[in-house]
Amino acid sequence: MKIKNGFSLVEPLLVVVLVGLLVYLLASIPNSLQLITKSKHESLVREIAVKQIEDKRTVNYTNLVNGTSPISDPRLVLFQGSGTIVVGDCDPIICTNGEHIKEVTVLINWLDNNKTQNLTLKTMIGEGGINQ
Repeated sequence: MKIKNGFSLVEPLLVVVLVGLLVYLLASIPNSLQLITKSKHESLVREIAVKQIEDKRTVNYTNLVNGTSPISDPRLVLFQGSGTIVVGDCDPIICTNGEHIKEVTVLINWLDNNKTQNLTLKTMIGEGGINQ
């Protein structure tokens, strides 16, 4: 039997495929890291917004004053964020029977990869409702 020394066509082809796969995987790492960071920011912003709403729910309905106030959570500074809480009366289209309900809106803006992102959460708080 004859022993053949050297390379066949399969070995270089396999090397080219493996190198191509490695380059593809390495090229996708920066995008993956950006998506992970964006996901962390969105999760933190949602946590902050939900906490603001829950804080408003602990306030007695008679002490809920219409107006706008800033959110003062130090975690917003981490990604150049800012936010406001808007408390207003229920829209007459929704509250047709004159119910005592306030609409609370939490707005948060932040920079992510030099693009402005925002989150808006709304809820209704009624007289005699949760925690009242």
